[in-house]
Amino acid sequence: MTEAVSRATVEAFYEAYMSRDPERIGTFLDGDVEWHVGGPVDVMAVCGAWRGKAAVIDRFRNQVPKIIQFKKLDIEALLVDGGTSAMFGRVSSIHRATGRIINHRVSHLARYRDGKVTHFRVINDSLDAAEQFVGHRIDLNSDPDGAGGLIAV
Repeated sequence: MTEAVSRATVEAFYEAYMSRDPERIGTFLDGDVEWHVGGPVDVMAVCGAWRGKAAVIDRFRNQVPKIIQFKKLDIEALLVDGGTSAMFGRVSSIHRATGRIINHRVSHLARYRDGKVTHFRVINDSLDAAEQFVGHRIDLNSDPDGAGGLIAV
């Protein structure tokens, strides 16, 4: 049976997550955490997979700040059940290379053990976000081998 995580712990994790302070986030991470952010990595370099507390802390300390300036996460729904949580909301940031505001829907699925995040999955509205990163609509009807705009995810 999965150990229950308290809603207070999940809310404290999200306060740390929104602070963007790598050390503060790290206090909520299991040493062998699996962190996955879905989306087209070639377009949104904040996407990808990381394993281990040190790798996730490094992501927040070095990689993400070079790509985006986080502005806010508006949580519309937060569910806590047993050792898992699910969040649905909207994230806003500024793309550092272009100055464009990136604002899209996002969901998180997390699992916890002993009050620490062991698995974290981010499900972005990746087409919407990718279009905002590149600055134009992406033609999904284009020939992927041609000069069209299809992005493989």
